[in-house]
Amino acid sequence: MSLAPNRPLALALAVLALGTLPAALPALESDQDQPVYLESDSAELDDQKSLSIYRGSVVVTQGSVEIRADEVEIHHHPDRRPRLIIATGRPATYRQAVEGEAQEMRAEALRMELETDRDEIVLIGEAAVFQGEDRLRSDRIVYDRAAALVKAGASAQGKERVRIQINPSER
Repeated sequence: MSLAPNRPLALALAVLALGTLPAALPALESDQDQPVYLESDSAELDDQKSLSIYRGSVVVTQGSVEIRADEVEIHHHPDRRPRLIIATGRPATYRQAVEGEAQEMRAEALRMELETDRDEIVLIGEAAVFQGEDRLRSDRIVYDRAAALVKAGASAQGKERVRIQINPSER
């Protein structure tokens, strides 16, 4: 199989089919330094529990990151920085620009858990990751951005088989 060097997801998916991924998609470093914006039909803010719940056509953006969901729970650190973001929807969607790539990374699942301290995204239920025409599907996908590691199916404690589609690169 021949993979073009500018197709990191294709390489990631090919290696993932054999086990785990040594080099995943590097997100834009500048995203974490940007402010977070939220839009929703309703919001509940509980300072005692360090919890915010947003319902109804929720949109969360930070730099190139965009999350869309029916409901988003944000568990905060004492300084109000997000610690855990849980997005649920039919499906909840995630997208982010990828360093050095023209195509953004997109993901969808019935539930997404973003752990900011570990820089990890867990996609649960009808999970899929897309970049361009390439795609990875399973019931559970774990993307550890800090370690540049993607796991799917049984290696991510899922129960379904992993389905991968890698399209030939354009020359």
